[in-house]
Amino acid sequence: MKMKKENIAEIARQAEELLSPFCTCRGLVLHGIPHLRRVAILSGRLSKAVGEDVESAVVMGFLHDSARKNDGNDIEHAHDSAILARELIERFFPHLDVDRICDAIEGHADGEVTKDPLTACLWDADRLELKRIGRTIDTELLSTKVAKRLARRRQHGLKVSEEVLQSRKPEGFLLVPQPGEGV
Repeated sequence: MKMKKENIAEIARQAEELLSPFCTCRGLVLHGIPHLRRVAILSGRLSKAVGEDVESAVVMGFLHDSARKNDGNDIEHAHDSAILARELIERFFPHLDVDRICDAIEGHADGEVTKDPLTACLWDADRLELKRIGRTIDTELLSTKVAKRLARRRQHGLKVSEEVLQSRKPEGFLLVPQPGEGV
């Protein structure tokens, strides 16, 4: 099923409606549906900034912890989520690059960086979510310039608008301070 390309939040809503019944993480506090939704939306926004497919990034973001069994040390969750994601993507989104998406999901918890821009959207979106549980974001573990700038802005308590996410500089995608804000 191709998602209607209205906007990222709408694509995420459609993905959630379609995919959440299959997610074993539904009842989790830290890694439940609200977390999947936030990562899906941020992954979609990052994908726009780096020129990747928004639908792929949103679906990938929503499925990255889909098979998580608990909020603790579920060391197999990335592997299990990649297996579930493959099944769901082949069923509902056969037009998406299932191998690329599942490779990104499988590796999202390994603590590495990547040069693949679609993979980077997921890994960076999930790592930017660490602030919600009081953890400091290690910018060395972010793969994109835009995510590094976003992390710095968030650490300084600065808001990030859609326009800021879409700012593009010749040296890559960077966030720029809004008038009156310094980073």
